[in-house]
Formats: sequence, structure tokens, C-alpha cells
Amino acid sequence: MARTLRRKLARHAAERLLAGDAAVIDELAALIIAERREREIDLLVQDIEVELAERGTVVATVESATPLDEATKNAIKRLLSSNSGMESLASVEGRSAAQAPEVDTSGQSVNVLLRESIDQALIGGFKLRTPTQVMDATIAKKLNDLRAKKI
Repeated sequence: MARTLRRKLARHAAERLLAGDAAVIDELAALIIAERREREIDLLVQDIEVELAERGTVVATVESATPLDEATKNAIKRLLSSNSGMESLASVEGRSAAQAPEVDTSGQSVNVLLRESIDQALIGGFKLRTPTQVMDATIAKKLNDLRAKKI
């Protein structure tokens, strides 16, 4: 049996997920197990998230020291759903990935899905990850930066 390319699988999964077909997840899991590709799961998830972002649905992960309130979650969603927000995220503290997907510039809003993760080691602030960008506005990062500068 020929091995299916990971990016082709991601494209297919993204199309079916956007069409509302959640059964594709079970099918992907079965294929990964059958082809013994368990090591590729994280990469496949990243590829699916990039494909979804190219189609107007951004899956973002927010890590913070404490649970975020609804106002903060809504502000993050507004930032990510605006085209200027996606562009400005790259220029804020953090790094840009090498292959950023094209952002929808037709004026339509982007659908944003947030995953929230609590990590008390961050002390305060938050870390926002999209498939293509990371914004680290945590107190722990600022302290590490100060230590690195030896101030």
C-alpha cells in the first residue's frame, strides 16, 4: 500500500472538518495506526491547523498562569480575527514561523478557536500560539530576558 503524504492528509482533513465531518478524525487515527506513523501525529496536527488557517479558521493556544476571563478571550479572538492583528502578531514579542500561510485579505473575518492551557510557571501574562506565530507576553519570559541582559 502506498504511503499517503502528510500534507495531503492535512488538506483532506481540513476540508472535511470545515464541512462539519468530524468522522475524519477517527479515520485519520486508524490510518496513522495502520501505517505505523504515530511519530507524525504532532506534525499532522500542525499541518491541519495551518490548512485550517489558510481557509479562514485559526486554531490558537493561549497559555497563562491563571484562567482567562471572557473579556480577555474575546479581545484575543478580535486580535486574531482582524487581518491587521494577524500581521501585527508577527511584529510583537515572539517569533514568526518560516512558512506563514496567506491571511485572508478579502475583508472577511477569520474564525478563531481558542484552546486554553494553565501553566503557573509563567507567573503572569500569557503566551499565544497560532500555527504560524508565537507571542510570548509572560512575566517569566521578561524575567529571563532581564537575566540574559544581566541587568
